[in-house]
Amino acid sequence: MSILEQDEIDSLMASSAELVNEAPQAKSPAPRPMQIDLSKLTPQMRKLFHLNVPIIVHLAERTMPMRDVLEIGAGTILEFSRSSDAELDLVVGNRHIGKGQAVKVGENFGIRITDIGPLEERIRALGG
Repeated sequence: MSILEQDEIDSLMASSAELVNEAPQAKSPAPRPMQIDLSKLTPQMRKLFHLNVPIIVHLAERTMPMRDVLEIGAGTILEFSRSSDAELDLVVGNRHIGKGQAVKVGENFGIRITDIGPLEERIRALGG
């Protein structure tokens, strides 16, 4: 597989927006993931499906004086103003694309999606 240059990625992402206009938008969350008709994609656009992108689950944040940050050590507990049962934010490319609830998957942490933005917003989050 060849490596794509940034201008090629930008061009492919822009052309993928055309698919968004053709894709039906669900009014409520779908019980299963949206299926994309790969037959409508050019070979270059199919390359996008092989790109790895960071998916971030944002739990909470706060600001602290640098002095307090430097005093953090093993066993320190940092308290956040967000409720422990609040929905988590799902972020791609520094853009919020959805929300979900924390779940345990075996011995790992996971997120059950409760709200997801339209496909067009998700494509924009990827740089399209």
